[in-house]
Amino acid sequence: MKPFRPITEPLEAGVARQRGVFEALSLLTPQDLPEERKIRIGGPGDGGYVLVDRLRPGQAVMSFGVGPTVSFDLDLAARGHTVLLFDHTIDALPATHERFTWYPEGVSGESDVARRLFTLADHMAKLPPGGEAPILKMDVEGAEWDVLTETPMGLLRRFEQIVIELHELPRLEERGFRSMAWKALATLSSAFTLCHVHANNFGGIATVSGFPVPETLEVTYIRTDLVASAPSTTFYPTALDSGNCLDWPDLPLWFYPFMPGSGAAAFPR
Repeated sequence: MKPFRPITEPLEAGVARQRGVFEALSLLTPQDLPEERKIRIGGPGDGGYVLVDRLRPGQAVMSFGVGPTVSFDLDLAARGHTVLLFDHTIDALPATHERFTWYPEGVSGESDVARRLFTLADHMAKLPPGGEAPILKMDVEGAEWDVLTETPMGLLRRFEQIVIELHELPRLEERGFRSMAWKALATLSSAFTLCHVHANNFGGIATVSGFPVPETLEVTYIRTDLVASAPSTTFYPTALDSGNCLDWPDLPLWFYPFMPGSGAAAFPR
């Protein structure tokens, strides 16, 4: 039994915090794409992601965060995509392909040459000239928030699809983190449609100001001007999804804002 902890926060402050968490989570309301098909890229387990099936070989892929597996990148390379991989925390790629180019560099909201960290804008200069709208993948252990808040929308809109692993979501309880996360998600939502969500089951589900929140969430966005969307009727995880840890059950997202119909809820006045 947990020890009793008296509440010392004023009522008004607590309600404002809850409202802030609610509004930040509302930006993670997924939409269905009735005229599109989604596919899984990469194998089961950690490292695979879901994309909209509009992939074309002329689209380069920028893949930030390699880690122990490159199944996502190998699948795309096998489809004919040029794949630029970025990770400054490894000594070598776990696998190679003739269409891979690896840069032992990381991504950040601000460049730091000594730490081999560069902005997304810096890295985008490495894209092959004249190609179609590229694909962006980021699994950078929390650095994604800084990158998204510091990258101009004009650059983000050059990507057709963006798949990101969002980390540290229970920190939405903290005002500073919540403000940064809200800005990042609002920026994405202004030009992209969130069309797939999946909770990484290496983490769990935390309670944040009374709301269930996955510790880590994989999200897929597609540029809004390219698709027709509709309110979600999809229960996550789907048949396309796979637990990141295959020895544990996947995490059902049967709650706000992922549960069909829950995204239309309003915070009580």
